[in-house]
Amino acid sequence: MFDNKIFYQKISVLVTVCFFLTFSRFASAHRDDYIDETLVYVTVEKSEIEAEYWFDYGSQSNRQGNFLRHNIAAEWGITDHWMVDVRTTVKKKTGGSSKFDSGRIESRYRLFNEGDLPVDIAISGEINWKRLEDGSIQTRIEPRLILSRDLNEKFNITLNLSEEIPLDSNRSTLRTALGFRYNWSSLIRFGSELQYETVENTGSVIPQIWFALPSDIALKVGYSIGFDRNRENFGRIALEVEL
Repeated sequence: MFDNKIFYQKISVLVTVCFFLTFSRFASAHRDDYIDETLVYVTVEKSEIEAEYWFDYGSQSNRQGNFLRHNIAAEWGITDHWMVDVRTTVKKKTGGSSKFDSGRIESRYRLFNEGDLPVDIAISGEINWKRLEDGSIQTRIEPRLILSRDLNEKFNITLNLSEEIPLDSNRSTLRTALGFRYNWSSLIRFGSELQYETVENTGSVIPQIWFALPSDIALKVGYSIGFDRNRENFGRIALEVEL
């Protein structure tokens, strides 16, 4: 049976990739990772360590009450092209206790140097753990392709294509994430993410803003708006410090 939704999703990805290849290349709009799950091409430098803390406050329309989430992460540059990212998340519902919500170990390798190719390419492998509705913890692996294009000295578009594969099931899901960022000044950058999962039919749009503070400190603020089957909305404040 022909599935119009999947067809149009594949067409949109193809159009985006073609759009990347259309423009002349630039290599000066360096970015940190987006505020949610969209990964950028650039990796942290060799022996560099970055610590991150995210605070979330939000709600889900199919449940009563709101929730709080605390996310702690660290990135380590193994080489100038290879890094590892570790993160754990604790969630607390209104009137409930704090519980482990999710965690991940992600390793990213970027091919060539930024600007060597018409489209910058990186690959990522991830193992993650997520608490399901029934309270069980599911383990998944997620290979990911990262495509990045600087359209000029201030504007960048990044596309993530990944397959999330549960180890206890054959039901994998295609995850797509599209992010854009504009470096308005040396202090302020703003942009947005658009994410979608094909199996669970969940998506979100996440407008956000970054503040590049002194002493290698970055402050990121954003708001995630869920659509389709995703009814989770939350605000997020993220603090990143280079150690």
